[in-house]
Amino acid sequence: MKTNEEIKEALLDLAEKAVEELVGHIEDLKEGDLDQLEQTVFKAIMEFGRTALEELLRQKAREEEAASPIEGSYGHTLRLVSYREKQVNTVMGPLTIRRAYYHCQEPKRLAGRQNPLPACPGVAPFDQRWGLVGRRSSPGVRRLVSFLSARLTHEEVAETLARLLPLAISTRQVGHVIQPAGEAFRQFEDQQVQKLLTQGAEKHRSEKERQEEHGEPIRRLYVEMDGVMARLRRGSVPMEAHEQQREGDAYREVKVGAVFVGEPGPERSDLVPGVLIDRPVSIKYVARRTTAEEFAPQLYALARHHGLSRARQVVILGDGAKWIWNLAEEQFPGALQIVDEYHAREHVWDVARAAFAAEPDLRDSWAQAAIDYLSEGKVEQVIAAIEQLPPLAPEPGKTRSLRETEADYFRTNMSRMRYPVFRAQGIHLGSGIAEAACKTVVATRTKRSGMRWTPQGLDAILALRTAALNQEFDQSWQACREAV
Repeated sequence: MKTNEEIKEALLDLAEKAVEELVGHIEDLKEGDLDQLEQTVFKAIMEFGRTALEELLRQKAREEEAASPIEGSYGHTLRLVSYREKQVNTVMGPLTIRRAYYHCQEPKRLAGRQNPLPACPGVAPFDQRWGLVGRRSSPGVRRLVSFLSARLTHEEVAETLARLLPLAISTRQVGHVIQPAGEAFRQFEDQQVQKLLTQGAEKHRSEKERQEEHGEPIRRLYVEMDGVMARLRRGSVPMEAHEQQREGDAYREVKVGAVFVGEPGPERSDLVPGVLIDRPVSIKYVARRTTAEEFAPQLYALARHHGLSRARQVVILGDGAKWIWNLAEEQFPGALQIVDEYHAREHVWDVARAAFAAEPDLRDSWAQAAIDYLSEGKVEQVIAAIEQLPPLAPEPGKTRSLRETEADYFRTNMSRMRYPVFRAQGIHLGSGIAEAACKTVVATRTKRSGMRWTPQGLDAILALRTAALNQEFDQSWQACREAV
């Protein structure tokens, strides 16, 4: 085993050679070519780092050579059979390590047991110690690839690494790296959700937890949710009857939630002097390919983690879908429920386009009048205006006309559309955050031209992406590092 002084001497020799090579390269550079000088120095530093890392790991591998035979994980006696080389991709480039490889010698019998232990595969203790079992990439590379993959496509990740580092990695390798990382992040999310739910049910908690629960009060906490369709490979999920009858891939909904704090912004209410309209700050996301029932605790946990218990008022904003209000009633009882005005106006325009398809002037004037009623909180007049329209035929495959369903939509959400009352309190009324979340979290990364996913691949990317967008990637990585 080398001493620290011997290791230091070996590294100094490598550094001296690196400096000599750098000086030789600099002499050949054109005067004033700073770009080339930067590249030359950077490459020299990375090459020195690679050789130094390789030397250090080789020394660690040699230290394990004396440990033979060794005991395996099942109690077997393992004997040294050979020294095998392994190439590992690191952030400073590929390096090769020659490490000891062991096979089972004779299975031991544990005290009190009659049957022999199961067969033990060959092992390299060095790989186990340094997190390289079954992997060709270092933890640093896996971490970097996982972070970049949260924002870039596989191809963009490979190209970015090739440009920034002396590291060539294929798109297939990118996929192999991020799959276990995303799965580990997802499991960590589930554990955090379960922990929060368990804490919420416990009567006795530590003083620290109680203090964190009762920190600085939040004047108003907003929760928004929406859904967006994602494309999955045909056959990768159970196909519904109508999907089996046609060609092409399957589409499944990803539920997306956003939680944010509302702070008074620069815009003033036009109804009450001195009241400022809330602006969103500290937006956090959750996205899951799942049902509304399974999504509910995920969104609740996100809200709990970011101040639900400290909020003086909770506002739920949505587009009017039934699952949103069911979730709100279950997870956020007592919260103020609001249909965002943009979506309500879209419903008005849907009716206008159907009723006055051949009369654009009447369409526009009718829609504007209904929208004015809506903005004034006169939802009853909107419903009356819809019901006074000429009868409309139901769309193919439906039993009720658009006029009937839209009248019911406004009737059901009447209390959620009292916009003057909400504006007078300075409440933020748009669900643009949730719509933006669908684009930011899901569409921007997973719905580019030609993209289609396996369920596991989509779930992995969503977990990595939300962790990165929530500024929690490093925290999650530390918690999951053993699994990734």
